[in-house]
Amino acid sequence: MLKNTNKLRPAALSFIKNGTYTFAIPGTKDYYEFWDKERHRCLYGYSHGNLSITGNHYFYLNYCPIDRSVDEELPDGTIIARRERTFPAFYDGDWKYFNSIDRARKENKHMIVLKARRKGYSYKAAAMLARNYFHIRNSKNFVFASQKEYLIGDGLLSKAWDILSFVDNNTAWTQPRLRDREMIKVSGYKKNVNGADVELGMKSQIMGVSLKDAPDKVRGKAGELIFFEEAGSFPGLLKAWEVTMPTMRQGSKTLGTMVAFGTGGTEGSDFAGMEELFYNPESYDCLAFDNVWDAGGGGTQCGYFIPIYENLEGFIDKDGNSIKHEAVEFEEGNRNKKKGTNDPKAYDQYIAEHPLNPREATLQISSNLFDIASLQEQYNNVKVNNLHAMGNNGSLYYAYNGEIKFKLDGDARPILRFPHRKEDNLEGCVTIYEPPYKTIDQQVPVNMYIICHDPYAQSQSADSSSLGSAYVIKRVNNISSPDDMIVASYVARPHSQDEFNKNLFMLADYYNARIGFENDRGEVIAYARRHRKLHRLQEEFEMLDKKDLRSKKVKRQYGMHMTEARKRQGEIYIRDWLNTIRSTNEDGTQVLNMHKIYDLALLQELIKFNHKGNFDRAMSLMVGMYHTREMYNSEVKEILEDNASAEWFDNNRY
Repeated sequence: MLKNTNKLRPAALSFIKNGTYTFAIPGTKDYYEFWDKERHRCLYGYSHGNLSITGNHYFYLNYCPIDRSVDEELPDGTIIARRERTFPAFYDGDWKYFNSIDRARKENKHMIVLKARRKGYSYKAAAMLARNYFHIRNSKNFVFASQKEYLIGDGLLSKAWDILSFVDNNTAWTQPRLRDREMIKVSGYKKNVNGADVELGMKSQIMGVSLKDAPDKVRGKAGELIFFEEAGSFPGLLKAWEVTMPTMRQGSKTLGTMVAFGTGGTEGSDFAGMEELFYNPESYDCLAFDNVWDAGGGGTQCGYFIPIYENLEGFIDKDGNSIKHEAVEFEEGNRNKKKGTNDPKAYDQYIAEHPLNPREATLQISSNLFDIASLQEQYNNVKVNNLHAMGNNGSLYYAYNGEIKFKLDGDARPILRFPHRKEDNLEGCVTIYEPPYKTIDQQVPVNMYIICHDPYAQSQSADSSSLGSAYVIKRVNNISSPDDMIVASYVARPHSQDEFNKNLFMLADYYNARIGFENDRGEVIAYARRHRKLHRLQEEFEMLDKKDLRSKKVKRQYGMHMTEARKRQGEIYIRDWLNTIRSTNEDGTQVLNMHKIYDLALLQELIKFNHKGNFDRAMSLMVGMYHTREMYNSEVKEILEDNASAEWFDNNRY
């Protein structure tokens, strides 16, 4: 527990009490000594007793008024909170953060910061920019954002300009401006020397850059300090980061610090880059921390995380120590209230903005219809309890008698990450969660299983990130339980499509199943013709002839063409299937179909699903939803026709 932390704010407390930092007369020795001492503290830090803070932290606490909540006692003794422009209080979370920034600089590293919303990190970033502007000669400091609105108005740059104005008006560090515009300020002045204007002074700068869809705009912008603002809503974050990194390095030395910080909860945001950086910090020259937050994260590393319970207003003691257990209880109560709303997206958004762990913070709030929070819980459950290992990994092969056999392979590895990375092995493997049910005569019942498949286009280099995805679904039946679940998978991108299709059709033979698939790529039909396997293909679904699902573009005998209308309907089908109740546990909790998914990458795709991205597994499952409904409709139709025929016979037999 940190003690006597107010002693680390001497300059701020003096200003609050007296309205000035020093009573020393400007121009005197005492005056200059005071400001030299304060400059040294802002550059190199300050200590009181056994507690030390960095220079950035000292400048933030003592020279950066911010809008924050303060307590006010009314005449009747009631305490109310109100917002006031005043100096920051000392918080243990800020102390850890500034220490980590300092450590990153000394270790030639950068920082990736994932945080709960409304933690004041834009103020802290603005303070660091202003500190460099006033105290580090010739320093170039940048703020990159995908949109200009993140920089000005109530953005980071505007906060920095406020600090610059305060320091100019209340300290001896006032700097004239060579450039003074909305997106850039440069300190210094011009002096005529021998008939030519010469730029003199500190010549430090703060500059904002709006990248929009052009991450290459950062090229060549090496700086003492670079912030990537609202990194969770930054489509080109990863490319911008990779373009900037080389400019910050000279040999083994890093010449400055890059910091990306972001928050979840923004609908339609692109979190892929932020997530990649956060969970692979060392690959991007970032300071790494033990992942002690995520369920199943033990033994792995990640970026810097700020949970909602850290420095939560109302749960901080007088010395700035977070009262963690009370804050967590408070947030759990808020979550229970949010669960009672009719809008599941409201709950998902609350979780993402008030995360207890990084996985919650990276929830992508999109327009998809799925229960994202519940899917995330299932993902955590599968990962923590190693449930994905329930599947047996291996390959299928033809035995000497022509029968399809499955062979375990200890070296076989399914693709468990979404999105996968360039270095990942995409050969994949067949994963069997449950072998095919066989009757007493060793036959797999017809129509007990279906296969759903989303192919990839081998010839299109632009589509190189796509995978072939196939799932075997065990249909609802009264013979073998459990049912209505995924029992096998094959997700891969081998060296040839023939190799993928070979495994696909062996899987179909193994489960005696027909293949429903997207028919606009992948050469599935051509392969089936060459190998006399057309009987394994599902004919185009009759249900697609409905007015709202009809397509005039593609009409083929087998498979289905996926249109936007069909995607929207398919999304509803997936949602309904995921939320279908299968049973109830002894404690009263319901077991849904989603709780029978053990494929980590599929769960990740469903969590992040939208109609713009590349979601091979989810699209395969969508085809499966159409396939199961088509077969059900066909079987009901057949029963009705048989009953009608029998009724006609009964009525006409005499």
